[in-house]
Amino acid sequence: MSIKREMAKEIRMISEEIKILEIKRSRSEAALIKSLISKSEPNKEDVDYFCAFTAEIDLKRDRIQELTLELEKLV
Repeated sequence: MSIKREMAKEIRMISEEIKILEIKRSRSEAALIKSLISKSEPNKEDVDYFCAFTAEIDLKRDRIQELTLELEKLV
């Protein structure tokens, strides 16, 4: 029972981390969209931040998916 609880807790924590990362990513995302609309070259720093946050979010989503599958097996 405690294993299920721990896994559920980890899923909730990772979900909260994803929300925070998405907020951080939104600033660079807005700058990239502005560059696209104005047809100008995007700031390299904004591109790097966007890519880094997106990669981290993807890893955390993969982990949630793994945990969810493991949790379903336990049920």
